[in-house]
Amino acid sequence: MTRLAPGLSSLVVVAVAALAGCSGAQLPKGGPQTADAVLAKALARPLPRSVQGMSRLDAYVDGKARKADVLVRAERPGKVQFQALTPTLDLVAVLSTDGRRFVSFERGARRCYVGDACPRNLARLVPIAMPAKDLVAAVLGRPPLIDARSSALTWDSARGAYKVERRSADGAWRQELWITPKTYRFRASVVHHKGKRVASIAYGELDALGPTAPPKVMRLQLPEKKIDMSLTLRDVTLGEDVEDEAFALPCPSGTLAVELPCTASPGVGR
Repeated sequence: MTRLAPGLSSLVVVAVAALAGCSGAQLPKGGPQTADAVLAKALARPLPRSVQGMSRLDAYVDGKARKADVLVRAERPGKVQFQALTPTLDLVAVLSTDGRRFVSFERGARRCYVGDACPRNLARLVPIAMPAKDLVAAVLGRPPLIDARSSALTWDSARGAYKVERRSADGAWRQELWITPKTYRFRASVVHHKGKRVASIAYGELDALGPTAPPKVMRLQLPEKKIDMSLTLRDVTLGEDVEDEAFALPCPSGTLAVELPCTASPGVGR
């Protein structure tokens, strides 16, 4: 059994309870009564324009634990940067994109990787293969959505949350979303493909950083890739403009710039 890093256990309880919760209870009176209405309220909830601050990354990839302090900069719609740092705040690795191009390098490495900001390239440092706009939105508390033709709404009484279930036109993709009443924050998202759970995002401590702030904790699981990671925000600043140059980083002097191609791969975002 995989051991989880400290700080992940509370989110595990949230995710497991959400998946096991009773979904047959009556919908709250006076609230939205359809899946589209609940989802529209959640998507209409404003996100901060930007977030900057320190975070803690705890990850298990193929059974190996990885921990790092990470400086996060994200600005909608698609600018994001992660800087992995040592406990003494020395730079270890960087991934940055202005939404169009990306750059990634490690301290002391001879090569610096550049290319288009496709999901494959953006997953080099933090293993979240999403388009830049979806990655930024996910960090801010809005998970990516599958393209769906049908949806259904139930009430999960165990979690005290709306449960929205969405299905793709061909039936191969299914997504479950848990959304809090009144505040309409996303609490969790689970995506299935052909009956198998392929990705889940759970959010914890939704209001710890403030009512308009992103959730303090985001946990991502990709079972088929054996990835289980948690990003915990701390000491964040919201809404400030970030200079474009902060995201369009050059390769370090003396490194060889290597252009990485983008290959088509199925994703869960739209």
